[in-house]
Amino acid sequence: MNTAVRKIILVQIAVAALIALLMWIVLGQLAAISALAGGSIGFITALVYAKKMSTPQGAEAKKIVRAHYGAEAYKLAFTMLLFTLVFKEFKAVEALPLFIGYAGTLVVYWAALIFV
Repeated sequence: MNTAVRKIILVQIAVAALIALLMWIVLGQLAAISALAGGSIGFITALVYAKKMSTPQGAEAKKIVRAHYGAEAYKLAFTMLLFTLVFKEFKAVEALPLFIGYAGTLVVYWAALIFV
């Protein structure tokens, strides 16, 4: 995994923690835990994508596109699995903070794609 990808994931972790802290201050502990769960889903699935997407340097375009689609499909499946687990096992989860935490990590990912 290259340095840019590591930085993106570290920023996602920091944003998830910051959102959870803000939720704790404003809405309380349960909202903070919910937001952290959502943020964790965001950065864990980004890490999954990064691990699956590793293609050799100088690979042909067809191989890179195939790797991207495969990694994206794996990430989507993993995202659905993690959300299912959270909603099934964390009965007291607050949905809005959960999705705000998740969305915060997505914004980092999308913004990073513009600048990297």
